[in-house]
Formats: sequence, structure tokens, C-alpha cells
Amino acid sequence: MAKVKWNKWGRLTGLVAVTAGVTVLGLKAAGADFSPLAGDQTYQQFLHVYSLISQSYYRPVDEQTLLNGATSGMVSALGDPFSAYMDPDMAARFRELVNSEFHGIGAVMSQNGGQLSINSVLPGSPAAKAGVKPGDILTAINGQSVADLSLEQAVERIRGKIGTRVTLTLLRAGKTWSVSVARARVVQSTVFAKMMPGGIGYVMIAQFSEGTAKAFARDLSILKEHGLRGLVIDVRDDPGGLLSSVSQIADDLLPKGAGIVQIVGRDGERQVLRSSGTGVGVPVVCLINGDSASAAEILAAALHESDHVPLVGERSYGKGTVQETAEFPDGSSLKLTIARWLTPDGQWIHKVGLAPTVRVPSPAYFHLPPIAVTDGRALTEGTNSLTVAVLQRMLLALGFNPGRTDGYYGNQTSAAVAAFQRMHSLPATGVVNGSTAYSINVAILSERQKQDPQLSVAVGMLESRLQK
Repeated sequence: MAKVKWNKWGRLTGLVAVTAGVTVLGLKAAGADFSPLAGDQTYQQFLHVYSLISQSYYRPVDEQTLLNGATSGMVSALGDPFSAYMDPDMAARFRELVNSEFHGIGAVMSQNGGQLSINSVLPGSPAAKAGVKPGDILTAINGQSVADLSLEQAVERIRGKIGTRVTLTLLRAGKTWSVSVARARVVQSTVFAKMMPGGIGYVMIAQFSEGTAKAFARDLSILKEHGLRGLVIDVRDDPGGLLSSVSQIADDLLPKGAGIVQIVGRDGERQVLRSSGTGVGVPVVCLINGDSASAAEILAAALHESDHVPLVGERSYGKGTVQETAEFPDGSSLKLTIARWLTPDGQWIHKVGLAPTVRVPSPAYFHLPPIAVTDGRALTEGTNSLTVAVLQRMLLALGFNPGRTDGYYGNQTSAAVAAFQRMHSLPATGVVNGSTAYSINVAILSERQKQDPQLSVAVGMLESRLQK
């Protein structure tokens, strides 16, 4: 059994792990059982089930597979979606996520309406070199359809050892094509910063990984050197990450002594993290949405409650628990919830989320799935389908009036499509074939990057404050 020592912060301070499961079971088979559970009926039943499967199942089963399954089942019994036993492969992927380094192809995907689409491609990455482009729709990985895969499952299949190859089947402009991409070490940036007009800085944090705090401090320093007068912190779509990372970033933003977060262990003992910094010295607005979770919510709550920073956007995800990871000699690991976290004012936002100070919903078209059309099944007048309804909403977002949005392809929808085609140098047929569908998808991606009502409101709030 792994022997784990926890300190009052709930952190692993020591780890001595021995693979004792096999030893105990081996001693039991020899007639000796020194487990403290030896007299427990449920434990005896577990040993009996293990023995029956090992000796009587119709084909041999790897002992380690059974033990991994038993361990995973024990963690699953907690009913906690944030606690998990990870086998060596899963643990390796988790470490990549924490480090923001992974072995993959360098393409960022999203899933909407069952479609897996390429949102962006990292410059110089294997995907970019292979010709993968934003707007491509993924249909198969190594010849196997992705129709029944979640986004996480698809990403897991694409990633792998450096130097190995993965074959992607993509749909672009109505045509399906396959490309073999070599996996490589990819370093993903987690902080993106820019200076906007009027001395307003913008910093987006994609997740809180090991190098995030250092990158944030560097970019904040550069913004200050260029005359920073106001700051937008964007943690929209940020799934969270390391508590140490978010606390260091809070040190850069909050004045000394300001509360960052309260950690409450199983014994009810409460520990308060406070800022050791001097504050950023300029007005700040923080952007949040329904996918801002965990560490992103810690930072947003700390800014709001400890420094009166307004939150703009939509209610956050609501994850108010803290996990720690214990790693074992075989490469597997246990991610276990060991505490709750509270906001500086003592609120537990679990399953509730943070309410924005100013609610600004994202445009509905942000959530539309890409249109997947092949030349063999083009959309024409008289078609009535959900895909047509998606098309009509996209046309509206791009400034073309389809006349209706109920999924019926009438003459006004055809005229709107023809107008789009003329503007993009396509044959103005009014028919949505593969090339037109691809162009509309790409145009929507571009529109999302240009129009950001939540950011516009945040900038407006800062400009108003700076004028006073």
C-alpha cells in the first residue's frame, strides 16, 4: 500500500510506494494474510472474486490489469468526478497537461453538435507543416471514424510518442482527404498578451500550468514598460490548473495582505492564502464565462472580492474542490480531492459558479457546430434540416439575411448564400456545396476573433474609469 504523508496544506510531503497488492494476494494464496482487513467479509469477497477471475475466466487475464481495475473502481466509488486513478498512459497525458508540453501534432480542436473541427494550428507545428488548417473537420483517426468519440478521446488518440505518425482524415471544401502527421514535442503557450489603444493591456490565461506564472509576470512587465493604464484579465474557457500558479499570479495583481483563497481540509481546518505583492497599480476588469473553472475561478473571485475588480461575461463553471496527485513507481497516479476552497469572503461556489458583475452573454453563433457538407449532398432550395438552420444562423451572424432560421431552405436563404458566394469569389449558385460550407465555417471563425462583445464591454468600463 502506498504510504502518503500530508502536511496541513494538503500537499504531498513524502511518498513511499510499494506495490503491495500482489504481495498481499500472494501471501493469501500461501495461507497467510497480514492485511488489517483480513477478517472483513467484503475484503474476503474481493479476494475470492480476484481468485475466480484469475483461475477460471475463459482466457488469461493480466494480473496488473485486474489490480488497476480494482484501484480505479475504488476511486470511482467516491462518486467524485474530479478524483481519478490514472494508469501510466493516462498519467503521462495528465503530466503533459500540467506542464503545457505534450507529444502531439499542435492542432487545437473543438466539438460542437457532434462535429470535431480544427480551431487553430500552432505555427511551425507538425499539423501546420502537414497542411492542416482551421476550419477542417476531422472524420477519422488512423482509419477509424471519430463519430462516437468525445473530444478528449479524439485528442488521446492523436497524441503519442515522438516520431510516430498518426493519419488524420479531414473534410475540407466538401472533399475528404487524409494526411500522415509525425508527432513531436509541442510546447503550448498558456499566456497571450497585447497592448490595445489607450494604454489598455489585455492578458488571456489559457490555463494555470507550471510555467504560466512566469510567463504572466514577463508579459505584465512588458505591458507596464509600454505605458499600461488599465488591464483586462481574460480567464474565459480556462479549465484551471495549479494552485501554486494562480497564487503567484494573484501576487502580481493584488496588494499585500489581500485574500487569495481559503483552503478547508476534511478536519475543517481553514488556511488562508494572502498576497505578498504590491498590486498592479492600474484599474482591472476580469472576463469569465461558463467554462472558467477551478483555478480560473480562484483568481476571478480573489480579484473581485479582495480588490473590487468587476467581473464581465457569464456565470462561471463552479468547481470548488482541490485535488492533489500521488505518483507511483509504475508511472500510474492517483488524483484525489483533498479539500474545498472558498473565496476570500468565505463563499463555496461549487456547482454554483461566480456571478458576473456585468452579465454579457456571448453571441449565439459562437456555439454553432461547423457545417459538414460534401458535394454529393449539397444544400439546395427545398431542403429542410437542422444543418440548414445552422447555416441560416451563420449567415445572419455574417450579415446576410436568410429570411428565416427554422431550417427550411427557401429562396431568401438561397439569395443570401449567393450574396456570400459573390463576396468570397465563389460561383454564385445559391447552393451550399462543400467549398461554400468550408468558406462559411472559416468566415465564422474569423468573425468570432473580430467581434467580442464581452471584451468590448470590459474595455469600455476601463476607458470610462480612466477618463474620470
